[in-house]
Amino acid sequence: MNDEIKVLFRQLQLAGLGIVIGAVGLIADRKPIFYIGLGVLVFGIIRFFMIKKFIDNLHDKD
Repeated sequence: MNDEIKVLFRQLQLAGLGIVIGAVGLIADRKPIFYIGLGVLVFGIIRFFMIKKFIDNLHDKD
């Protein structure tokens, strides 16, 4: 894998971690943990799309 794919994959792992944290919060019936997991999920998705946009812009300039 090249470095760009590794960076994007890392962001997807962050989003996946948010899903896991949210699921644990639901199973344990802890709403704050669920909301933290939801926040991590959204944060990971936003970072994925922002970094993907930056990488695409780098390739367009070449």
